[in-house]
Amino acid sequence: MSEAIYQYTQDQIQKGFQSQNQLIIEKETDFIFNKLITNMISVFQDKIDGIKISNTGFSFSSEYLFSEKHKNNLLKWLDRLVKLEVPATDLDFGKIKIDFENWYYHLGGEHIEFIYQDTYLLTPKEAAAALGVSKVTLNKYIKQGLECVENGTHNKIPKYTIEVMRDPIYSILMQALAQEKKIRNQTPADRFVEINHELSELQLKYKTTSFEEAFRHYNGDEMDDPTDYYRWKDLLEEMNEILKLGGGSI
Repeated sequence: MSEAIYQYTQDQIQKGFQSQNQLIIEKETDFIFNKLITNMISVFQDKIDGIKISNTGFSFSSEYLFSEKHKNNLLKWLDRLVKLEVPATDLDFGKIKIDFENWYYHLGGEHIEFIYQDTYLLTPKEAAAALGVSKVTLNKYIKQGLECVENGTHNKIPKYTIEVMRDPIYSILMQALAQEKKIRNQTPADRFVEINHELSELQLKYKTTSFEEAFRHYNGDEMDDPTDYYRWKDLLEEMNEILKLGGGSI
């Protein structure tokens, strides 16, 4: 992107929000979103072959469209567009992929899929070895949200997940994103049953039914691996939200 286009786009974003002009904001949102897809496919061509999205468009509300959060996101993504460079590490790719998917769903998108190069996919055995864990533990990670691609008769693991799993923040974001996508295809009752099952596994692991008891000596910032801490906390919050919808509470 040239400096002139960058400055023009930035000015248009500011103009759109200052004048509360929906047409300008939607136009710049589409421009940045589509430009990101084009640039990611180019910059990460050794990793992905393409990106598929549903053709139903975005369904964001007017409240979100004119929000400060959306404005900040547009300016942030405009800057990240300029900084996309070759070569890119697996961690660089993983971070922008996770952030981009999250933004897509916040915009009201329905489905997005990254199509990986065959050479960028690991077998479960290779992924377990790269992470230094057993296949049983790898399956646990997949259940918690580590991305797994169905590739014919075998499941494959994108290479970026290895580096992301070593990053405390993005490993949690990847898991949260996976859970959000799963929830989109579940009824509240189905999700409630699944949450109960996941909580039971955590309770057995820590030998207590109490979240407070399990982590009484820690908080999330002090733990070497805070995955279970945040997972248990998020599951309880999600369960409470489902119960509230039905008129109850934990």
